[in-house]
Amino acid sequence: MPMKPYERRLSSEYRDMRELARTSSLIEFTTHGVPPTRYDVVLRCWGVRQFEERVVGISEHHVEITLDANFPLLPPIVVWKTPIFHPNIKPPHVCSGNIWYPAMSLAQFTVSLCEMVQYKSFNVYSALNDDAVDWVLTVLANELGPIPIDTRPVIDHDFPIDISKAEPAAVPPTVPPGGAAPDEPPAEDGSADAGAEWPAPTPVVRPAGGEAP
Repeated sequence: MPMKPYERRLSSEYRDMRELARTSSLIEFTTHGVPPTRYDVVLRCWGVRQFEERVVGISEHHVEITLDANFPLLPPIVVWKTPIFHPNIKPPHVCSGNIWYPAMSLAQFTVSLCEMVQYKSFNVYSALNDDAVDWVLTVLANELGPIPIDTRPVIDHDFPIDISKAEPAAVPPTVPPGGAAPDEPPAEDGSADAGAEWPAPTPVVRPAGGEAP
């Protein structure tokens, strides 16, 4: 029996995702369904999260992506499972409508999510987390730390990348590289935090109309 267009698209997405996992040290996944309609994705790249009044590094992120009957006309349904501090992500929600188009592959979409975590991509004018907007604008305006946080390419070059030895873009002298931030609890998913502490969130005064400077 011939496959329906939706099933063909699902099969194509699965092939592309397998190729992505083969060529990226930063992305892995498990699937549900044949062909898969749900992907449990792990992104192993540096991002940041809030801990009390601090912004600290975190290197593992869990995301659930579902391809429902409206796919690909509508974006995949994304549920963010782990803590993160980003203008366009407020777990469990992700603002993905600005990056999705029907001809985009799930693999390309997943790369875009990884680049969002790395702060290679963010939109301060269509935000879910205003505190993260204020924070990143303050960091950029005052040169308090490098943005992007993680400059590694999502797709590997022609040499292996050992992410266990990777460090966030900046580690303050008060925190040993690779060590835990003082009193830092383990991540909820059991992953190790970067140990890098970033500037605490600082409010940015917004002009009338609500646009960030």
